[in-house]
Amino acid sequence: MRADAVQQHRRSVGQFNRTLCGRQPARDHARHQRFGTEGPPLLRVHNAAGMLTLAALTANLLIPQGAAGAARAGRPPTMQSPAQAPPALLPGAAATRGEAYLAVPVQEPLDRIGTAATAGCLARPRECSRILAGAAVTALGAFAGTWIGYELGYRSGQGACGRASTSLPAADTLVQTPESDDGLPAPLRFNPADIDPDHPPCQSLYAHINSRWHATEQRPADQPLWNMPTMLQERSLALQRRVVEQAANLDMPTHVEKIVADLWRTGMNQRQINADGIAPLRAELAAIDALRTPEAVEAHLHTLTAVGLNPVFGFGVDLDMDARDSQIAYAFQGGLGLPDRSYYLDPEHAEAALAYRAHVAHVLRLAGDAPADAERQADAVLSLERRLANASAPWNELNENVTNFYHPLTVPEADALTPGFRWSALFQALGVAPPDRFSLATPAFHQAVGRALTNEEPATWRAYLRFHTLDSASPFLGDDFVRAHHDFHGRTLQGQEAMPPRWKQVLAAIERVAGEALSELYVPAALPPEARARVVALIEQVMAALKRRLAVVPWMDPETRATALRKADAFRPRIGHPERWPDWSGLHTESCGYLRNLRAATAFARRNELARMGAPVDTALWRMTAQTVDAYHDVMNNDIAFSAALLQPPFFDMEADDALNYGAIGAVIGHEISHAFSAESSQFGLDGSLQSWWSDADRQNAAAISARLAAQFDQQQVDGLALNGRLTANENLADLSGLTIALDALEFATRNQTDPMLHGLTRRQLFYLSWGMLYRDMRTRERLQRDLETDVHAFGPPRADVGPANMPAYAAAFHCPPGAPMTRNASERVVYL
Repeated sequence: MRADAVQQHRRSVGQFNRTLCGRQPARDHARHQRFGTEGPPLLRVHNAAGMLTLAALTANLLIPQGAAGAARAGRPPTMQSPAQAPPALLPGAAATRGEAYLAVPVQEPLDRIGTAATAGCLARPRECSRILAGAAVTALGAFAGTWIGYELGYRSGQGACGRASTSLPAADTLVQTPESDDGLPAPLRFNPADIDPDHPPCQSLYAHINSRWHATEQRPADQPLWNMPTMLQERSLALQRRVVEQAANLDMPTHVEKIVADLWRTGMNQRQINADGIAPLRAELAAIDALRTPEAVEAHLHTLTAVGLNPVFGFGVDLDMDARDSQIAYAFQGGLGLPDRSYYLDPEHAEAALAYRAHVAHVLRLAGDAPADAERQADAVLSLERRLANASAPWNELNENVTNFYHPLTVPEADALTPGFRWSALFQALGVAPPDRFSLATPAFHQAVGRALTNEEPATWRAYLRFHTLDSASPFLGDDFVRAHHDFHGRTLQGQEAMPPRWKQVLAAIERVAGEALSELYVPAALPPEARARVVALIEQVMAALKRRLAVVPWMDPETRATALRKADAFRPRIGHPERWPDWSGLHTESCGYLRNLRAATAFARRNELARMGAPVDTALWRMTAQTVDAYHDVMNNDIAFSAALLQPPFFDMEADDALNYGAIGAVIGHEISHAFSAESSQFGLDGSLQSWWSDADRQNAAAISARLAAQFDQQQVDGLALNGRLTANENLADLSGLTIALDALEFATRNQTDPMLHGLTRRQLFYLSWGMLYRDMRTRERLQRDLETDVHAFGPPRADVGPANMPAYAAAFHCPPGAPMTRNASERVVYL
């Protein structure tokens, strides 16, 4: 909240609202300070005696329902006819909505009045009735004064927003136009008509189930990647749009609904955003222009880190890998405007680097810099970033093992390692006590940053920070900046021909800064309880199959197998969404000011993250939002999680046969749980801390299996470009293991049932066809080249084909002869779990 919040509350609420153009004053300011909380009042108005005070008040004043509802909604009351129904909620949403957000901060004064009245009654029981009557009059005055001030301020503030909006150019002069159709895309389900007999399953499972799709499907112009998760994400986005628009139209939104609605409305107000230009960034750019010394640049990086906007390196809080019950800070390399260090250093990316330089100059010109100055600054930016790229570790090496990010140091040790950048000063700027230790994940990179702070001219740093401030904010500025950002980051780097419609851009921004708030609205409409129950049952079957296989896995020694089984027993499946939602009471958004809202939400998230440093571990936190089509295994918490957006057809279909579900979500479940038995996870013991539980022989055996599978992927190509089997090794092993475990689970679950032969196909055939369908894939050439260098997952035909080709069950299901492409002989076959 604002540092001068107490002083602001001494003014009339109307003046406060008018000054900030609709910003709602913070509630309970004294209780939401970062360190320490005010003691609770002796009596809240929710309590019995407090209700007596309110009863005395309401006996003399009845507030019209429409006015009260409008107060909570943060807008003036409106007359509504009895026949006019409120906006309908999506199915499942009504049961989960919380208390309406009270924009007027009336609760705290009423609490204080109730406390005083209770104390008076306890001290003078005979005068209690007179004390309560006086309290009621006082409460009436407080409420009425607050309400009148708020009304005047709200109308004035909203009027200013409205006048600014209506004075702007007509909508047809805007570059971007919102899409009007908000219908949900049809569910994606298995269709036997997709099977192509001209592409036999013994040649390629991928072609057998996906070639007809390739022949008829058109990749949308705004999608450089068009695969099953992307298609499913389109459905998720359409549902997100519905719940967000619903929140924006509610008369009495909860606080979470108000946050989402404010972000949505301000983001969709293109007229206001275009009129503002770069005015929302003026203060940030002025602070950069004032940097004249290395010490000033360093201090500015400290400030940016505190609000979550540091472009030079990443900074976050996570579990201490060597002390599972605590959380520490992690600092890791960043600083590059191109996808990877190879874009600066490899000749094959020279064209992209030239395009990046042109983009830097163009963005600076849009901000008003003279052409010559913009060109000079672009050279400075590229020079500094090449320096950082040379000091960066290749991402494929870092991603091989999560422990590569763990390099714990004390603060004095870190200061000595990077003399040009003082970590002690950073923690002071963050407002936290210096920790006992934190992880400097990429020491060589941070040493290079320290040297650059010392010996690069401040003008170079000013150019770098000025550009990255503008570039990172470009999607949230006027049309010229949005178009420039897309032309380079979308079109040049990914081959994305068209810009996504405005509503998708705004949803992406909400996801970035307040995704969990959106999740709270999304989940009730996306995942019914009966679907969750069926997924639980399916997970239980897959887990049982895993344990059966772990008991006999040949490459583990007996002690390792016993530990693996204990680890399997300790799994915590997390289905759909977190068990509880975050507290957003410290974030207050505005009715106008898109970038200001985004910055406030980003800073709020950073404050929450910093508050976890040194605190006990919160095992309820998720590493993704419910509306993201994804799943993960948390190596330190021994969790597996599956989002509500993933638990949709074709990954999970309540109407589908078990064979289809086991071949899709069953294999995904198997994929995630198998990660717990990888070489990476072998470094973490049962309690999640660093402790190896493999023998040397186990490690050698697993490495040999991984190398054999990597060699198979090295032989694969996508559109003539080779895959990197080493980069994708961990995920490839998880795919193979997950598919094997899921098939065992299906056959055990249906062992006493007659095969229904749906569509004339056996259970095994349906199982594998469901798997192959998941990996249908179209990419632009630019996106393909980038993903082959940076994506740790294989994709397309190799991902669909290599795993099944190692399973004798596949050849048996489709009667593939020895020597067929989808039939590997015993000496070639890879088995992991």
